[in-house]
Amino acid sequence: MAPAHPSLLVCPGWNDPGKPQYERLRAVLEPRGWHCRRAGIPDADWDRGERKSESRADSLAQVLKDYDALAETPGTDAAAIGVLGFSYGAYEAAMLTASRSPAWLALRSPALYPDEDWTQPKEELDSDALQRYRRLRIRPGENRALACCAAYRGDVLLIESGCDEVIPREVIENYAEAFGNARSLTRRVLPGADHELSAEQHRAAYHALAVSWLAERWSERRVGMRAGDTRAA
Repeated sequence: MAPAHPSLLVCPGWNDPGKPQYERLRAVLEPRGWHCRRAGIPDADWDRGERKSESRADSLAQVLKDYDALAETPGTDAAAIGVLGFSYGAYEAAMLTASRSPAWLALRSPALYPDEDWTQPKEELDSDALQRYRRLRIRPGENRALACCAAYRGDVLLIESGCDEVIPREVIENYAEAFGNARSLTRRVLPGADHELSAEQHRAAYHALAVSWLAERWSERRVGMRAGDTRAA
């Protein structure tokens, strides 16, 4: 029987120019046996007209579709699928866990939105009201994405930019507190980094952190599989 492979779904941020970061991850992970896929949600490759009508509901439907396609890739270990998201993509990654069960969840500078206006185009949301909302202490019972985090039982990597001009610290704390039932929670800060990781040193640090954490999780999975084989014998 051919060995099963781990997989990673990457969910980009809104209007995210980070496709080179995805290719950088894929170039390291695929030679190690990983299957990788980038979710088809609005990034820098979308024109403004396409983005203008996209709602959070639309994006979640696409993320679920991409997750299922990855899970159905021949040779994929269904118990070794990770989801990595940035900003808007991290928010959608959290929402995905309401109906899918990835083993690993890596969120970098996750965004947070009120539950209201779920089907309204994202670019029509009130940006001033959104920034005020993100300064609040919000509990899982008050937000669907945080409720998903509270119900999640896998491993979590939560990454914060030290000088994030988009996502305030309160949002990161809300996410961290929501992951109280996770199998593990690893928190890391990229000192001096902005939201987009515009400096190469910060992109390199993030890349090394993500690759190392994913490799550790897959190693744990393989050890568990070998232990199970020994008990079965």
